[in-house]
Amino acid sequence: MMGNENANQMNFFSEMSEYQITAREFFSTVLLDSLYRNFGFNDILISYFDTHGNFLSWTNRSGALLDYEGHPYRRFMENDVVRYRIYIEAVRDHLTYFNVEPRLYKATDVIGEKDYENSPYVRFLEENFRKHYSVTLAFGINAYIQAAFFKSREDGDFTEQEIEELKEIYVYVANSYKNFKKYEQAKIIANIQSEIIASGEKAFLVTDDFTHVMSYNKTAQQYLADILGEAMVEHIDSSTPCSWLPFLLGGEEDVQAEDRVQTRVIKNYIFKIYTYDQTYSNGIIDRYHWITISKKKEQSASVSPVPKSISANGESLLTHAEQRVAELMCQGLTYKAIADELVVSYHTVKKHVQNIYSKCGINSRYELYKWMEDQAQE
Repeated sequence: MMGNENANQMNFFSEMSEYQITAREFFSTVLLDSLYRNFGFNDILISYFDTHGNFLSWTNRSGALLDYEGHPYRRFMENDVVRYRIYIEAVRDHLTYFNVEPRLYKATDVIGEKDYENSPYVRFLEENFRKHYSVTLAFGINAYIQAAFFKSREDGDFTEQEIEELKEIYVYVANSYKNFKKYEQAKIIANIQSEIIASGEKAFLVTDDFTHVMSYNKTAQQYLADILGEAMVEHIDSSTPCSWLPFLLGGEEDVQAEDRVQTRVIKNYIFKIYTYDQTYSNGIIDRYHWITISKKKEQSASVSPVPKSISANGESLLTHAEQRVAELMCQGLTYKAIADELVVSYHTVKKHVQNIYSKCGINSRYELYKWMEDQAQE
């Protein structure tokens, strides 16, 4: 028996390792099929929420169902005490995709056996899935992904042995998901870094939306040490929220529209904050920030005299395509996102950027942003 369990575990890890290399999303029907093949659990529903607890969609082995006005969950969501408990505790514990400690919620424990039979929760399970009992596993940022394992009334509630098995499955899934996120984030960060370097910025850091510093360079570390002190920045860990990052990003009152670049000036340093959204078919959006840092005096010394938007012969300095690329750059879009928006190749965007920098006498996004501001004021 133990040998079979070990074999199932190894098969699951092997399948998920191969899957994560090409997968666009981890929690999908592929995962459900693997759980069925290796552990025998067939009745599973994956539900997706945003990081504020709002419902987005759900998936079972039959496929996905995005939220819409008549979605079955809409009529029930206000009475979903299991989900409410999961969300409150996830926020309290700062749950992220790095967590591998089992987080299981047996419905009869959350609601109480005395009230369970007459609860809206049971009616919801019976009406939509013909099931009676559930254990929900919570994953991701603020538990924005939950996998509910179902059983029928005839099969009875989950036993202690089954709960222990689900705890082991949680660890298998959580570790696979963590590896998937690390692999995915490495690709995202590499793309962002190459673009930052190509733009000529000297100091940068990349963060997620939950104050984890995912990447930074030495110049940025030196600038941050000058602002915050050496002790504050010498221990940057991508798996631990950064206590001083909210100070740099600012509060809600500092946040501009999502498609605009945020600018903050702290101790003679200029911070330009861009956003990068990784979107998924289930409705989830993982947001990253890439932040460039420059000294005010460096900018004033390095910026060439700003040319006019109109050339000597009365024509526009930038072509229509270059003007559109410049506008999208100032909105914080990456080269790849600009290429997708304009339906052109990545290399075409890079060529446009080279031409823009050359014509405008600039060397970075920040200088382009200032140049565009100047043109708007003329």
